[in-house]
Amino acid sequence: MAGELLQYSGLIAKTRAMHSRLLKREDFERIAELQTVSEAIGFLREQESYGKIYGGREDIRHRGQVEELIHNSIMEDYQKLYRFGNEQQRRALELYLPQLQFGESVPKIENSYFTEVWKQIDKFSGSQMRKVLREIFGTQVDWLNIMWMYRGKEFFHQKPEETAKILIPLHYKLKRAEIQRLLETEGTEEFCRILEGTMYFKGKDALVKMQDEISCHQVMKKMYQRICRKYPASMAPVFYYFYEKEQEIEHLTTALEGIRYQVPAREIRKLILL
Repeated sequence: MAGELLQYSGLIAKTRAMHSRLLKREDFERIAELQTVSEAIGFLREQESYGKIYGGREDIRHRGQVEELIHNSIMEDYQKLYRFGNEQQRRALELYLPQLQFGESVPKIENSYFTEVWKQIDKFSGSQMRKVLREIFGTQVDWLNIMWMYRGKEFFHQKPEETAKILIPLHYKLKRAEIQRLLETEGTEEFCRILEGTMYFKGKDALVKMQDEISCHQVMKKMYQRICRKYPASMAPVFYYFYEKEQEIEHLTTALEGIRYQVPAREIRKLILL
C-alpha cells in the first residue's frame, strides 16, 4: 500500500486539483439563465478550467468555435496527466484515450475497441491495476450492452438475434446465461425482472435498486465513487475525473445548443441538471 501511495501521490494530487475546477451546480444554474451564446462564452472565459484555452483569442464568438475549444480542454488535461504519469500509468491512460476523441461531440467507439482493451488489461503488472481496469471497463461494457438490449426491445422491437449482433462480445458481472435470458425476454417488464436478479441489483456489491431511475450514467458514477473509495491510490480517481469532465462537456454543449435556439431556461435546466 505504501508503494502505491508513493507511485500515485503526485498524479492523484494533480487530478484532485483539476477535479476542484469542474463546474458546480450553481454554475450550470447561471448558464441556463444566459440569453445569448456570447454571454455563455463570456462566462466560460471567467472560469479557471476554460479561461486559459481561449489563449487571448477575441475571435471566438460562435457556438461551434467554443464547443471545439471545450472539447480540446479535456485533451489538454489528458496530456498534462499523461506527462505526469509513470510508464504503467501512461499505458492505462492510453487505454482510455479513444473515449476522449470527440467527433461531432460524441466519441465513436467500435466494439473491437473494448475487445482489445480487455486483452491489454491482462498484460499489466500488479493485481490492483488489473482489478481497477476490469471494474471500470467491465462495468461500462455490461451497461452498454444492457442499455442496447433494453432500447432494442422497447423502441426498435428487434428480434434477439438482431440485438445480439450489435452487443460487445464481452461480459463482466453479467453472466452469459443472463445476457441470453435478457435477449429472449418478451417485453421490458420481464427484462427488468431478470435484470433485478443480477449482481448490479443484489448483494453487497449492488450499485442500484430497481426503483431508482436507472441509466448507464448513474451506474458508472456510482461505480467510480465506490472504486475510488476502495482504491484511492490507483487510476480510478484519474478515470473518474475524465468521466466527470466528459459529462460536463456534454452538459455545456447541450446548454449552448439550448441558448442558441432560445430554449426556455427551465427546459435547459431539466436537460443539464440531472
